[in-house]
Amino acid sequence: MAVLKRGELPRHLSRWNPDVRLLLLAGPDESGTREAAGAALNALGDREDPMSVTELSGDELRSDPGRLADEAASVSMFGGRRVIRVTGAGEAAQEAVRLLLAAPVAGNPVVMLAGELTKASGLRKLAEESPLALALISYPLEGRDLANWLAREAQERGLRLDGAVAERLLATSDGDTGILASELDKYALYLDSSPGEPKRLERAHVAALGADSAEEDMAALVSAVVAADRRAVERQLRLLADGSAIPALRAMARRLVQMAEARAAMESGADPRSAVKGLRPPVYPFREQDLLAAALPQWPMARIRRALSAMLEGERLIKTAGGPGDTAGWQAILGLGLGLGLGGAHA
Repeated sequence: MAVLKRGELPRHLSRWNPDVRLLLLAGPDESGTREAAGAALNALGDREDPMSVTELSGDELRSDPGRLADEAASVSMFGGRRVIRVTGAGEAAQEAVRLLLAAPVAGNPVVMLAGELTKASGLRKLAEESPLALALISYPLEGRDLANWLAREAQERGLRLDGAVAERLLATSDGDTGILASELDKYALYLDSSPGEPKRLERAHVAALGADSAEEDMAALVSAVVAADRRAVERQLRLLADGSAIPALRAMARRLVQMAEARAAMESGADPRSAVKGLRPPVYPFREQDLLAAALPQWPMARIRRALSAMLEGERLIKTAGGPGDTAGWQAILGLGLGLGLGGAHA
């Protein structure tokens, strides 16, 4: 039906065409894709009903292509709105999408996150050429576009930025809009700002609370590894590499233990979101719950065990007399973030 530009999505979501069966979100800007997916789920699902979102993975569609069309045509037990989110989709999802677009009915929209797709991609062509689909290909914002995005997002949260503060935010986030949005949310909460009561964000606030603090950087590294965001993994390692790797190894190990518990619940029949929300103590900050639930299907138990062993081995090597020191720890985390030696998503 249409290939959307980044700024056009809100208009389509506010006046959603019920004939549209598929919203394909792809492109090299993973943060932009996640942001668009979040907006689509909020607009198309039922915020009061956590069961209104059905989660499917690319692996599930590859083994059962007809399931997507079946889910799209199913009726909610309680009569509310439903939306289907597909994560990790790729070229193998073509048959599932073809069946969805050819089905006689499909009342539940599909939001599909497909990563980076070339113009020659068969999946991308299906979405771009069908009157029943929309496609949004997200590219990283740069230069004036990125600065304008930051100014607009800050204004929506009631934050006033001067040039120096804006430059620092852009530098410490490496221009990642996902990190920038998270940081702006944190500052707005701290300053109790809103569009009706704007507050000035000062350099002292950024220095005290910013993403360049070690704790924040470590949390961002763990999230990047879990989500297999290679660019973010490499960025966070650059920020942390001058310090000790042991706290990062232990933070990663704690998250892997949580993932093992959630994966066990998932293998017992729970959907990924319920498995993550059932963890005790809960995953915090709460925005991490959605990220972890989206990534969990790509982390089989065998992969989690190997990853945990790699973290323990990294710490052992650091503590070995005459050993490689912190380099071993950072290399272990980098290898985990790149899936090296861990069997990838299909282990």
